[in-house]
Amino acid sequence: MDAFIVTLIVIGLIVYGLERNRRHQAQPRSRLAGSSDIVDRDRERFVADLRARY
Repeated sequence: MDAFIVTLIVIGLIVYGLERNRRHQAQPRSRLAGSSDIVDRDRERFVADLRARY
């Protein structure tokens, strides 16, 4: 009986920890986490230099 209670407590703590972790990763996420709309500043600088030259 004691092993059953300990097992339930461990399972409950695991479920609690997973749920807490899931809540911390909810939206809105950081822009750096998987963002694909990154501005290429080197390209912008290169284009600005070409425009200034001509």
